[in-house]
Amino acid sequence: MSKKYVAWDELHHHISLARLDKEYPEVDLIVSIGSGGMVPGVIISKILNVPVVNIGVKSYSVDNTQTYKAEWYQKFQFRVSKHKKILVVDDINDTGYTLAAVNNYLMSTYLKETDVEFLTIFSKQRSVFPCRSLQEVSNDTWIEFPWEVK
Repeated sequence: MSKKYVAWDELHHHISLARLDKEYPEVDLIVSIGSGGMVPGVIISKILNVPVVNIGVKSYSVDNTQTYKAEWYQKFQFRVSKHKKILVVDDINDTGYTLAAVNNYLMSTYLKETDVEFLTIFSKQRSVFPCRSLQEVSNDTWIEFPWEVK
């Protein structure tokens, strides 16, 4: 497995190149997936000038071993509300199991697929949940983000 170290300036570079304000003009709420999507979610919420909420779901264990099932540890109670377009943000779309679990949850809370879009900073080809990402990496790449404790 190869490692890719992502510095703050590289992260900002990917996000700024995406022209998110042009890509998502109707988004009025960011949902970041904790913990990896929290930092990108806040950055993107500042760019789009919309609020951000956090949900907690993971498919990795404490030792970074893939579990291949999503485990919820914090849910936001979505209701029919003034929010018309939601952008879900995460750091990486690795297998897609986490994103699929989030999508299933959001679709069970009065939202329609047209109400929700997904964006990740990185993605791998093996993912079972295709979504927009800012950069693709090989399936055997482990990403280390600048906010991770070493």
